[in-house]
Amino acid sequence: MNSIFLRLYGGLLLALCFIGAITYASVELVNHYRSDLYREAMARGTFYLMAEGYQRYEPAERERWSQVLSKLFNAEISLQNAQALELGYREELHLSDGLVVMRLNDSEGYADILFQLPGEDAYITTRMTKVSEQQARATAVLILNHLSHFPEEEWKPALARLQQHFGYSLSLVGRDSVSLDNEQEQRLNRREVVIALDDSTRRDSSIRIFAPVAQTGMLLMLGPLSLFDQFPIELLLIAGALSLIAVAFATYLQVSPLQRRLKQLDRAVSQLGSGDLGAYANIEGNDAIGQVAATFNGMTAHIRRLIESQREMTRAVSHELRTPVARLRFGLEMLADIESADMRREKLNAMDHDIEQLDQLIDEILTYARLEQGTPNIEFTPVVVAELCEQLREELETIRGDTSITVECASLGLDVEAEERYLHRVLQNLVTNALRYARSSIVMRVQESEGRVLIYVDDDGPGIPEHERERVFKPFARLDKSRHRASGGYGLGLSIVKRIVDWHGGEIRVEESPAGGARFTVELPRTQQEQHVLGRMG
Repeated sequence: MNSIFLRLYGGLLLALCFIGAITYASVELVNHYRSDLYREAMARGTFYLMAEGYQRYEPAERERWSQVLSKLFNAEISLQNAQALELGYREELHLSDGLVVMRLNDSEGYADILFQLPGEDAYITTRMTKVSEQQARATAVLILNHLSHFPEEEWKPALARLQQHFGYSLSLVGRDSVSLDNEQEQRLNRREVVIALDDSTRRDSSIRIFAPVAQTGMLLMLGPLSLFDQFPIELLLIAGALSLIAVAFATYLQVSPLQRRLKQLDRAVSQLGSGDLGAYANIEGNDAIGQVAATFNGMTAHIRRLIESQREMTRAVSHELRTPVARLRFGLEMLADIESADMRREKLNAMDHDIEQLDQLIDEILTYARLEQGTPNIEFTPVVVAELCEQLREELETIRGDTSITVECASLGLDVEAEERYLHRVLQNLVTNALRYARSSIVMRVQESEGRVLIYVDDDGPGIPEHERERVFKPFARLDKSRHRASGGYGLGLSIVKRIVDWHGGEIRVEESPAGGARFTVELPRTQQEQHVLGRMG
């Protein structure tokens, strides 16, 4: 994915999915834990009263209390020891702390509830399948039974002491202070336990249980008992806050590398703006920023090359022009003193030759300068290399002298995507350069290797020393010491060849030829995959 948008969007989407999964699992885990606490808090007081009842009986008589409780709660309630229950370590800790332990069996839809008699190795056990009104009424009966063991004036203190074992409020209220419907009033008159549901909203739903207390006109009120809320607002707010923090962190992880790379690019641009042509953006990657950095690095390399080329050209041009201009000046001075018409004509011919050299030099300089301005709009078309080589051989037939030029190609139909006139210029420069040095033969060979076309130009001349092979592609480079260059040329031909090869995404190198001279190898891709905007460093 090279698009910054896709990287950011994809990264954030993955982060949100991950955060959503973690949040959901966390909420489920917390709700499961809260539901366990809720059930234990609702049951702890009831089982505390059961245990209190058991401890009022002698061990031999406790079975009777078990029967009473079983009938009261409509569930089998009994006493068992730890060995029969096979308690786990966590269960033992909870039970020894006076807590209720529930063994849930969701698949079967029941829960085994355990509670330890304080200070004894005996445990109340029962199996509940659902929470019913009968259990609520039974709890109220147990509380009233507990209060019956105290004088009336001690009921409130006794209820306050009992409160610490319950997860909901216990209180004594006047009957007149409670608002009930007619049916509920009638049930109270019959000394029945009444359950009142306050269902104002889902979140505020609660239950209150009322039980008449003897003939006092007082009511025992249990509650309000709030229904368990799977998604309390506090938990949702915390989960939302944590999710926002996680999204912010994920966004930072996505944006931070991009920001860091943009700062690197900004520093490189600032360096270039301050005149430092050695500025380089060391940014890797194939995304948009990496491509901009690569373009920037290519641009700075191109600017350095242009400036260096300009400096070299200025030095070389001044040197190259000095010799023919000096000869022309000297010739003009001598011309005034020559009286013989034949000698005057000979001197004029020499001056005309100097002017022709100047014209060739200026033409080469202008060509090289034009090529150094940047990559032209090249139109790549299939070019049959063997046919182009044969065409060039015929064009050079009149100037080759005694030197033979041959073409060898394994496949006559082998083509390459290139600009034909530029490829022709490459081969022309290489072959004419070889003509200056070859003793008797020049061979152009064309081969294909791994999707690339190889063009060899071999001669049987003196060759090029290994330490000079890189320098021959630089402008105005000369291997001989003579300023007149007996072999001809101005040292720009191979520089032009290298620039054109770079445009085509290829390579050029010089090696020793099998014939003993120099071998120039041009390697080009058969198909062009991309535009070579700034070329390569020379």
